Amino acid sequence: MPRVATDGVRRPGGAYAPQLDGLRAVAVAAVAYSHWLPGWQFGVPFGAGVHLFFVLSGFLITRILLGLRAAPDRGAAIARFYARRVLRLFPAFYLVLGLAWIADVPLVRDTWAWHAAYLSNVQMASEARWLGHVSHFWSLAVEEQFYLLWPWLVLTTPTRWLGALVGGAMLAGPLVRLMAAGQGLPETFWALVPGGSADSLGVGAWLALDAWRRTDARAPVVARGWLAGAAALTWTAVALVDASWPLPPVVTAWRQLVQGLIFAWVVAHATQGFRGAAGRLLGHPWMVYVGRISYGIYLIHAFAPVVVYAAARLLHAEALVPAAPLARAALYAATTLGLASVMWVAVERPLLALKTRVPYAR
Repeated sequence: MPRVATDGVRRPGGAYAPQLDGLRAVAVAAVAYSHWLPGWQFGVPFGAGVHLFFVLSGFLITRILLGLRAAPDRGAAIARFYARRVLRLFPAFYLVLGLAWIADVPLVRDTWAWHAAYLSNVQMASEARWLGHVSHFWSLAVEEQFYLLWPWLVLTTPTRWLGALVGGAMLAGPLVRLMAAGQGLPETFWALVPGGSADSLGVGAWLALDAWRRTDARAPVVARGWLAGAAALTWTAVALVDASWPLPPVVTAWRQLVQGLIFAWVVAHATQGFRGAAGRLLGHPWMVYVGRISYGIYLIHAFAPVVVYAAARLLHAEALVPAAPLARAALYAATTLGLASVMWVAVERPLLALKTRVPYAR
């Protein structure tokens, strides 16, 4: 594995934001675990790693956009922003989708147009069903819809209204989920509705706005801990009660926002640098490397069982696929890391190098 810095993410202006790649590694590992070992969750919402990604994305993207507010030509700044997003996201995504179509992975050929248009979440929410190995594409669609709308709002909203904009995004999530509940959509699919994850993205944006408004180097206000502590206690209480007595949507619709506040505390501390064991873990070169290729890992991980069993059939070695869930998950993990590393070297990293030709500011 190539040696990498223990940081991995640059702030506008060149300063480093430590340990964020390590957080990406944690998030993608949690999501993969939830998919590979669904019977081994022990009451822990490992799938919530998706929303840690959303908080990180809301934070990093909004921080970039706030920096672009000083650009003399905001139209050109938005164009460069989208050009960089295209280089980062589209090639790997369409490569994986195309290979899945060629391999005739179940349901892909029937639904590929929805995925190609980044409307996976709309299809799954409207039909209230998951789509097998491409179910995880819903979150990529949510991110893309965020990218289409959020830059225009951040760059055109007067400064005095930015707080209201971010607060509105945070409140939009619970309100949209309440509307989804009113339409009879099960809670499992609430986050898939356009706007259903706006609070997770909005919490990250709030973190970025708070940091942007500060003139000193102190951690954002969320990092002080009291709000995150209250959110953690609330989330725990709701989860414990809901496990025995299902709560009404008017309560559970807010659970994701509370969860997002906890993640915001984690992200805020990571930007300043966790100390001790947490800092060493998030800054470890292996964690940073996994975080850097986490996009590829996320794209590929749900197809790992398909790849493993196809290879086993081709080699007439089906008996070698472990029957034990943990051993089988370890094989999926090795397969995913190997394929994601290849895609990082062959596709993602060369295209990321092209981003230097479209800088945010000229």
